[in-house]
Amino acid sequence: MNEFAQILRPSRKVLVLSLLGLAAFLALEALLMRRYTRVDTRPPSWDQSVQLEIALDYRRDLAAGRASDAWFLPPKPGMPPFPPAYGLLLRGAYDSPDPAHAALWYNWLYLAALAVSLFGMAWRFLPDSRALAGTILFCAAPGIQGLYTTQLADLSVVACVAAAYWALLECEGFSYWPSSLAFGAAFAVGMLHKWSFFSYLLPAYMIGARALAHRSARWRVLASAALALGLSAPWYASHILLLPSRLVQASSDFGVPFWKGGAWLVYLRDAAGPLGPILWGLGFVGLLAPQYTRRREYGWVLAYWVLSSYVFWTIVPNRQIRFLLPGLAPLGLAFAASWPARLCWAAAAFQLLALINFFFGWIPTLTLPTYLVDLPFFVSGPPVAEKWPIADILRRVAAERDPSRPLTNVTLVANDADFNGPTFHWEQSLLGLKGVSVRGVNRRLCELSEFVILKDGRLGPEGVIGGLPEAAEEIRNPAGWFAAIFAEDARWPLPDGSTAVLYRLRRFARPPWPRRSLDFSEADFGDDGIDGLSVRFGPWSPERSAWDYADLRAARARVRGLVVSGIGARLYGFSFAAPGFNERGNRFDFDGARATRLDRVEIQSLSVSAEDLKAFLAKRVPGLVVDSLTLDGDARASGRYRGRPVSLEAALELDRAARVLRVRVVSASYMGTPLPSFLFRPVKELTVSLAANPETPFDIDLAGLTLKNGLLTVP
Repeated sequence: MNEFAQILRPSRKVLVLSLLGLAAFLALEALLMRRYTRVDTRPPSWDQSVQLEIALDYRRDLAAGRASDAWFLPPKPGMPPFPPAYGLLLRGAYDSPDPAHAALWYNWLYLAALAVSLFGMAWRFLPDSRALAGTILFCAAPGIQGLYTTQLADLSVVACVAAAYWALLECEGFSYWPSSLAFGAAFAVGMLHKWSFFSYLLPAYMIGARALAHRSARWRVLASAALALGLSAPWYASHILLLPSRLVQASSDFGVPFWKGGAWLVYLRDAAGPLGPILWGLGFVGLLAPQYTRRREYGWVLAYWVLSSYVFWTIVPNRQIRFLLPGLAPLGLAFAASWPARLCWAAAAFQLLALINFFFGWIPTLTLPTYLVDLPFFVSGPPVAEKWPIADILRRVAAERDPSRPLTNVTLVANDADFNGPTFHWEQSLLGLKGVSVRGVNRRLCELSEFVILKDGRLGPEGVIGGLPEAAEEIRNPAGWFAAIFAEDARWPLPDGSTAVLYRLRRFARPPWPRRSLDFSEADFGDDGIDGLSVRFGPWSPERSAWDYADLRAARARVRGLVVSGIGARLYGFSFAAPGFNERGNRFDFDGARATRLDRVEIQSLSVSAEDLKAFLAKRVPGLVVDSLTLDGDARASGRYRGRPVSLEAALELDRAARVLRVRVVSASYMGTPLPSFLFRPVKELTVSLAANPETPFDIDLAGLTLKNGLLTVP
């Protein structure tokens, strides 16, 4: 009995030495990060740039006292709104002259939280030196180090999940108040870092449901849930209309359904490199029958933690190993509990060697092919000193742009890891360059763009450059419309051996159309078109290479699927290019024609019927069927969204001072249940900017707006 008690009684000496070992490991990580931030000079990549730009938005809004704007921060193009915790923390990185590298130091805090949480759990099950070995096995894994050296919220999620499970195990079925409340707080912090946090906590829900049946634990469960919801629910409630649809869209990107192509095995196969082959192989095996020294009755929690996370993220079509890593955190502990201590420490030593090699790249990746999967050893991601001239390109654009334009659009023909739209956006925001907007290629390549940037070489990974090779081919064609409109302005050599070429719109002393008027009965622009077009041109300005104004009339137009009738407008600072124009035949090549400049549009008249608006909404909103739509004072619509009844009443408000057209939701219902109007406040799509913006780089003036007798009319 005394020997058994001695086995269960943890050694204080071993605990102290283990904690010192944990501190030494974190000190090593700090030294490696110090070297990484001093050597690496690459810009942040796609999602990393988005996170850094969000942090900068928070910093500027809060510094200016715009707390409401920070709360309802508009999501980045193509992105769902991100929970605020990570962006708010990264604000402090902008106190440094190098915020991208300063942001990486916050990852050390998350890594420390992860290591302490894993060690705390391991010590509960294995109160000996194996607790430290198991912690190092996971924390030193290449996948964790990859998250450690990038500006993403994923490492914070791994840390928050581990902290939540540590609190869950400590509360022992919600038997203790401090750890029960700690679990609720950890859950809230995790949810405020990333919306997917809930997916890793299935065992916690099972334990909580079981504890509700016991009077002694019931109030602790409810208090923990109330704390978690009270801290995290307000942000989610205020973004509920935007979040679900955009999350579904994001989770489907590049996705394969889980029942096709062996998708169930994708994560099992792909985890070998991020975990390291030894932890990958022996960790999963150890999870099947671990021999915990004590608290064995809670061992199922660790197994279910891994299994439920694996199943959930396999079902999600967009599979990336960083999404699963928070669910694999128990593998180091399972390894330590299942294999001899010497083997455990040998594996930990190898993992530490691989960790150091990750930052230096001395040993190239060695791949051992097997029957089931290739096993990569010594996966590395060392810092690289590469100078990407993104800031130089943006500064040149800002210096050469026509300042009389309300906004200068720059089309970027590239989507590579270090040379992409989000990186340009963040760099521009960091530099504080006003009046410049970098955008991607649209259906007409670069319409209304003053500059075009081409990465003449590798455009980016195959899966993310759809449409770019065709655009690059058109740009390089010396006989095409692009060469007739744009001229090379500058070029920069890039570290990958390619070249960044900056093109600028040519200036023409003479107008592209020699007559004072332009009349066509019908003109098609792909999916768009105009019937009964008549344009009367004013004086030509060689300095701006544009007409001072042009008066446009059209009987009917199709604009992105919306039919508009009775159009009357004056276009200021307007020009176009038509390389296919033949003066003798008086023919006009609309395929090669491109609008090159438009400073302001004064819309004097137009009308949209309720029937045409119904057809437009049906095309633009997948799953929506509009049964009725009336326009009389307000707009009232009813129908079905994905088979479920919906209704909406909205008012259009023209705010000339703010230069916006707002859609104010008066009432709405879903499946017969009224929806509170405050939910619609943060929806960016319900506000149409009339000031120049990347989508419409010109100012818009409306003579007025009326909804009456089934028509939306201006004025």
